[in-house]
Amino acid sequence: MRLYDAAAIIRSKNAGPFAVTIDLFFADEDSYRLARSAALLTPAGVAAAYGVDERTVKGVWWDDRIQAAKVSLQRWSSSSDPFCTDLFGAHLHTPLAAAELV
Repeated sequence: MRLYDAAAIIRSKNAGPFAVTIDLFFADEDSYRLARSAALLTPAGVAAAYGVDERTVKGVWWDDRIQAAKVSLQRWSSSSDPFCTDLFGAHLHTPLAAAELV
């Protein structure tokens, strides 16, 4: 199962000019538990999905109360870079969303 099949909402946005944050919200406890136990949603799994060094992943945080998670990682180019293809970081969640929950 891919992350986008398990999550009800996946969105990304800039967290300053050099970082991006990805918010994950799950509609039910089963999907949340599946995602929380997946190797994908660890710093190593996120790094593999983006093809970056694990040190660029700042963390994965979970909130059981609202069945949600937040992933933060360094941007590979500054949001102020004139050649940046996603100035607002709005589409930077795609590699993670399309990855398999394993």
